[in-house]
Amino acid sequence: MTTYADVVASTLKDAGIEYIFGVPGSLSSVELIEAASKQGIRYILCSNESSAAVMAGVYGVMRNRPGVVSTGVGPGAAAALHGAVQLMLERAPALFLTDRFTDADYLRLPRQRIDQPALFGPTTKGTFTLSTIDTALTLQRAIDLSLEGRQGPVHVDLPYDVMLAEAPEADMPRQASRERFVGSLGPDSPGLQALADAIESASRPAVVVGFQVNRHGGGAESAFINFAEKLGVPVFNSMAAKGTMPENHPLAAGTFRGVPSERALLDHADLLVMIGLDPIEIFNSNWQYKVPVVTLDEVPVTEGPYRPAVEVVADIEQGLRALTNAVTPHAGWNREDLDAYRQQRETALNPEGAGLLPGAVIRITRERLSDNGVLTVDAGQHKVVTTDLWESRLPRGFHTSSGLGSMAIALPAALGAKLVEPDAPVVCFTGDGGLLMRVGDLETAVRENLPIVVVVFNDRKLNMIKLQQLRRGYDPKGTSFAETDFAQVAKGFGFESIRVDTEAALDAALEHALASGHPWLIDAQVNPDGYT
Repeated sequence: MTTYADVVASTLKDAGIEYIFGVPGSLSSVELIEAASKQGIRYILCSNESSAAVMAGVYGVMRNRPGVVSTGVGPGAAAALHGAVQLMLERAPALFLTDRFTDADYLRLPRQRIDQPALFGPTTKGTFTLSTIDTALTLQRAIDLSLEGRQGPVHVDLPYDVMLAEAPEADMPRQASRERFVGSLGPDSPGLQALADAIESASRPAVVVGFQVNRHGGGAESAFINFAEKLGVPVFNSMAAKGTMPENHPLAAGTFRGVPSERALLDHADLLVMIGLDPIEIFNSNWQYKVPVVTLDEVPVTEGPYRPAVEVVADIEQGLRALTNAVTPHAGWNREDLDAYRQQRETALNPEGAGLLPGAVIRITRERLSDNGVLTVDAGQHKVVTTDLWESRLPRGFHTSSGLGSMAIALPAALGAKLVEPDAPVVCFTGDGGLLMRVGDLETAVRENLPIVVVVFNDRKLNMIKLQQLRRGYDPKGTSFAETDFAQVAKGFGFESIRVDTEAALDAALEHALASGHPWLIDAQVNPDGYT
């Protein structure tokens, strides 16, 4: 018998879905796991629902299709809420498939009864409840919504009686070729001409690229590189777009975070060209730049600290190709200014001080990780330093929590990245606090045979909060952890592991870990004074 669970699984298969990440409940999840397995879709059991969401989000960003999260009813759905907010603010496409009671049980039994659409409504792009009417079409609408405009999560409730019901053959989805159209931009477009004129009239434009470029795919990434190289001006990647312009490229100026240190270079610019930049990627509401801003994106700018002088809303790949043909090389920048700016940032990679300093951890890891490697980074002071100093050479090769700024996403993000790119080395930077929140994900890595390398910045502190306390003249309180031997903890899960407190020991451990083909954890005893 074909059930509506089979319809759901077949629709997911047609969308290219390979994995479902979740913590199953006892209702619709059971039917979903079985139906998905018939379609060759693997159900990845995760340590918790929030980790499942992070893994699904990284899958969605790297594959440019929605990651799928599965939870049980009630507490399972509620536990996934942090993950939904994470993916909403990271603009990661995903489906949250939640178990739901049958209608009769929902009305009769108050236990575990939560209005799940109301729960997910404010934290997703939309919410649907499946029925036996237009089941495949409803799920396809949810998939499409997750990918439209600013990508993000969509919630779908799966009533148990619907998933069990027999589905007529006519209700099974049919594969169909689908074309995507976002406002065309021809060579005679007045928007294109206005944008090109603004760029041409500037002597020293600077470019900032956001994640909407790599969310559009490889064609847009290639078109952006061609545009930037023809223009020949400094290019900043947003945090979530690191690697779109490989940061070892001569034009790469590092990460754009809207912080005062960037003014050493950007004070010389007379125009900022924002390509695919979502305002959620801007970190400082106190906008420092007095020069005009022009934008090319697929979504209008409706919020944020700046208003574009020229705004073009169009297909990014097509728009970049047309714009490249309409602009000429710019020679207004002094090459020495760009080189001096990059050198200023790189000095922090060779810090002076006692012990193992954070900048050295970043430098040594970058030297050991191949160009096709992926790095994931948790929130914390080590993230601030890594974002500034890490040289990302691969589009979609750097993952962190940018829009939400959430702790404890790096470990599940690394697992998701390794599933998508099994042949690429994947390194996770996490703090001691972040690892304590996600330690159960170490078991997932071993069970799923995902040979990631976890580097713990272990300073026994919530160091970012401690620094804020000190800056405000307070004694640090509520920010210290007990001594924990994370290497021994990891061994208990089946990881290979080691504690290190010198640069030489870290370098040797990374060399061995990256070559081993096994999950590894390196407990790096860093000197927190290196953050100041």
